[in-house]
Formats: sequence, structure tokens, C-alpha cells
Amino acid sequence: MKIFKLELLKLQKKTRSWLGPILVFWLIMIAYPLTVEFLQEKLEIGFFSVLWIAILISMMLAAEDIFTEDFNDGTLEQMMIKSSPFSILVSIKTLTYWMLIGIPISVLSFIFSFGTTENFSLSLMILPLSLISSYIFLNLFVLGNALSLNKGSVLGALITMPLALPVLIVLGKSLTAIQLDINFISFILLLLGCLSIIIVAIPLVVSYIIKAHLE
Repeated sequence: MKIFKLELLKLQKKTRSWLGPILVFWLIMIAYPLTVEFLQEKLEIGFFSVLWIAILISMMLAAEDIFTEDFNDGTLEQMMIKSSPFSILVSIKTLTYWMLIGIPISVLSFIFSFGTTENFSLSLMILPLSLISSYIFLNLFVLGNALSLNKGSVLGALITMPLALPVLIVLGKSLTAIQLDINFISFILLLLGCLSIIIVAIPLVVSYIIKAHLE
């Protein structure tokens, strides 16, 4: 609990790190209606594709410097020395970023969805998809950040982007399931299954990668 409070306090002080991705998401979604004719049916055609891509980009920006500052000031080395498994610290750090960035973005997804489609039940189903997918994307880009630590965040994004593509496909199929009223829960369960594997495996992999960087 102490570690969680510390990470939360550190992130709150770094306003650019948590507010930046949220503002980028907001700007993308605000800009979308400006690119099409302002007719309701036309707005809905590509809205959800833009929504998923906006979440992906925002999570990529959120993970951009998640370890950089701690790596440069020696905090990561001190964390390694402590008795707590480093993978747990990675999980807590990722969870903190998701709480301050992923959850607000998911709430905004619901608001923009309702504002565009004027369909409350559809927008309500978008909320869990946004919550789960944002957490998956964040974990993937945390892995990319660890791989490219001190080598530039673009490299890490390029490495992990292919891993995010299957999630985008599932999100697209889940939207079809919502519209046709078939098997929506199965897609939620599929995403939750992927997330349960990712939140265990990625912190372990990231901890070994960072140890290799420090040695």
C-alpha cells in the first residue's frame, strides 16, 4: 500500500505525464467531427475506429517515460535492492498510471460515444471495452518502454505495436457483436482472459529486462 501511495503521489506531481495523454485523446475525439460532414449517420461510420486508435495512441504516450525518470535518478536500482519482488513494483506502477490516465479516458470514451451515437445502452457497453483495452495497451507499451529504455520511446512503440493489433481486431468484432446483439459477453471474457495473462507475464518480463539494463 505504501508503494502504491508513493507511485500515485509521484505521478500526480508529474502533471504532463498523466494530463498529456488525456488531452491528446480529447483533442482527437473533438477533431473527428471536423473531418466529416456534420450529419449524424456520417459521424457514426468511422467513430469507433477513431475511438480505439485514440485510446491506443493515448496509452502509448502514457507509457512513454514510465521508467525513464526512475532509471536516470537511480530509483530503479534502489527498488531492486529491496526485498519486494520487482515485478510487483512494475505492476503497481502500471496500475497507478492506468488509474490516473486509463480510467478517465474510458469515461471520456463513454461520453463521446453517447454524444455521437445518442445510444445510451451502446455507449454503456463501450465503457468496459475501453477500460479493459486501455489497460492491455498500457501494459504492452510498458513492455516497449522497458525494451527501449534510454534508446528512445519510438523504438519501443514499433516493437510492441504488432502485439496491439489483435486487440484492435477483437474490439472491432465486439462492436459488430453489440450492433447485431450476439455474443458480446464472450468478447469481454476474451479480453479479460488476455488481460489476466498480460498483467502477470509482462511485469515479470519487464523486471528481467530492466535488471539487464542495470547490470
